[in-house]
Amino acid sequence: MLIILLTGIAVVVAAVFVVTITSHDRGAAPAPARDGSQHGSPVPTAPSEPSSEPQRPPTIDAFGNRLDIPSSEAGTPLPQDPAARPDPASPDYLRTAPARLHWQRGWGGAALPVSASDGPTHIRDGLASGFARTPQGAALAAHDALARALAAPEGIWQTAVRARFYGGGDALVARFALARARTPDAARYVVVPDGVRIQPGYQQDLAVVEFAVRSDAGYGVSVWPMVWVDGDWRVRVPDNIEALWQRGTSTPALTGFGTWKTVS
Repeated sequence: MLIILLTGIAVVVAAVFVVTITSHDRGAAPAPARDGSQHGSPVPTAPSEPSSEPQRPPTIDAFGNRLDIPSSEAGTPLPQDPAARPDPASPDYLRTAPARLHWQRGWGGAALPVSASDGPTHIRDGLASGFARTPQGAALAAHDALARALAAPEGIWQTAVRARFYGGGDALVARFALARARTPDAARYVVVPDGVRIQPGYQQDLAVVEFAVRSDAGYGVSVWPMVWVDGDWRVRVPDNIEALWQRGTSTPALTGFGTWKTVS
């Protein structure tokens, strides 16, 4: 069956905007950090770009969710503590947010997720890598991939599509180019999701992530199949690329979803 990946987002003062998932042909991307452990020693990481500027106050996305202002629009990773990861034995494990989850304001206002337990460990040349081999790491990588594909500047977004998506090749890059041209302000529609969960049956090489975002019919739900390839999570692109731009399903409530908002 065809899998749709983002959903229509109804912004309070705008029309519904439908988005996408997608792919990879592999390009020049930084080697991702390999991380298959559930727990371990803290892994310090450096900011994507050092800055002497004082930290600026936070802002909000189109729905009023907090977005912190990083030193670089590409985002700033947090020091990692794998021991702080959610407990796999918890009954809510597949919807529990990672430790110290933060949403940062990226290019054009796109919401970029970072955490202190499940990655990313590095953000270099505009690309994030080093997401943990966990359900939480897969969800972070899924949202990050879409945000960079839609919001990153020329030269970076093309590399992001090739590096963060598996499948699609040049045709996928061309389709994203068309989507960006048709919706120049697409970044502002990449908002903090209202609900997140990973479908039962998670495996270390496959995670099916669901995001719920408010829409004109309650909440739009998008499904993101994530595969573990070459030491990091990537969006698995279906054979029919156009399926990515179709509307997802909807639900009237967030029953069964976890709340993934910025945690101080």
